[in-house]
This record gives sequence, C-alpha cells and structure tokens, in this order.
Amino acid sequence: MLRCLATMGTSPPVVSEFVDYVMRTERLDGVEILATSEQAVVESAVFAEAALRYRYPSLRVSTTVLGFSDILDESGNLKFMEAAAKALARLRRNGGRVYVCLAGGRKEMVASLVLLAQLTDVEALYHVVAPDIKSINIMLEKIRSHISSLARSSNPVEYYRQNKDVLDPVMYPPAQSYNVVRVPVLPYPSAFLNLLKQTLSREYVDGRQLKVDEAFLKRLRRAGLVRIVRNRVVVTDEGRLFYTHVLKHL
Repeated sequence: MLRCLATMGTSPPVVSEFVDYVMRTERLDGVEILATSEQAVVESAVFAEAALRYRYPSLRVSTTVLGFSDILDESGNLKFMEAAAKALARLRRNGGRVYVCLAGGRKEMVASLVLLAQLTDVEALYHVVAPDIKSINIMLEKIRSHISSLARSSNPVEYYRQNKDVLDPVMYPPAQSYNVVRVPVLPYPSAFLNLLKQTLSREYVDGRQLKVDEAFLKRLRRAGLVRIVRNRVVVTDEGRLFYTHVLKHL
C-alpha cells in the first residue's frame, strides 16, 4: 500500500501534479494534505482535494488543518513537526510505503519533513519544479476566483466537474511542463531512533547506563538537546520539547 503526505501552500497544482506523476507508474492508495489555518491555504487544500477526487475517485484524500495560520517561531515549527509526525505514523500503519511531497508550504516545513523522513523510514522525498514558473503563475491567478468559489461550494467535486475545462489545464498540465525531483533520503537505523527516545524521554540519565559512545553524547550536547554534568546526561528544555512533540509520536 502506497500513500503520500503533502504540504500545502497557495499553489494547489503542485499536489495534483505530483499525484498524477506517481499514478503514471504506480498506484497511490491515499493522500494526506497538511495545511495551515490561513484561509487561502485551506481553500487551496480543498481545491486540490476536489481535483484529486474528480480524476481519481478511488483515491482516499484527506486534509489536516493545523491549529495556526503560519510558522512564525520555534513553537509553531514544533507544532507542525508534531502534526507531521502523527500523520507519518498514520500513513505508515500496517506496513504502508510513504512518499512525501515537499513542494508546498514554508521552507521550515521542508526542513522539518526531511528530518522526519530520515527518522521514520519514508521511502522517498519529492519536489515539483516548473521551469516556466511565470506562465504557471499567470494560469494559476486566472483561476483564483474558482479556488475560492469551489471551497465555498456544498459539493466541491461537482463544482470541479462543471468547470474542468478551465481547471484541468492548471491542475493537470502536460507532463513535459514540470519536473519531479527525487530528493535522497538517508534513513537512520531504528536503533538510533530508540536510543534518542531512551535518552530524551527522561529528565536525566546516568551516562554510564547508556550504551552509546562519548562522541554521540557530545553531538547531542552540541545540538542543544542535552547537557553533560559529570556522569549525568541532563535533558535540556529543547531536548524535552523535541521528545514531547516529535519523538514520542514516531
């Protein structure tokens, strides 16, 4: 079973283009979209959902709307990482394979998802690039009113069907008009993740009880996740928050 997690900004075609790209050679079973609560982003997510449901009726599509409108600080980024970690856990349930589409949303989302992908055995990361971005943006602006109208519609899929002649060229352009770039993933061993959880899940731990080398602890210290006081490994506030919001959900 193959599923996809995609971040959403205000450009819904990047999600439909990626799904269309995958569907040419593989069968996607489900797509989950992460969207902030910013109105334009939510409307874009609803629009992308309708486009996917219209073209691929058997595809399970859902959107998780985050409880904030933008990532403005470290707290907001941790909240995003928590939502993404939970989403990845859902998508990987029952041994599911997972692709992540990074093309939508903020740069902070991209950076955080790259880290999560390496910790959670995500199979592949992808970005969608349009060489002629100016033409794409012009086409997208021409359907902005449709994006808002569809989001307010009582039947978004039917609205899309009635306007597909105008919307399809934007949401499903010719394959040669954009590129899908696979980003390498370096998966961390499960033992590494378990070790991180073991270390950061407690207020402190006797370093002599941890089966890790000193270099690993020094790297955690440089990252600001722990302090080393004599033989004790003391978890910092940053380490505790990283465990609470991210690691415990993986």
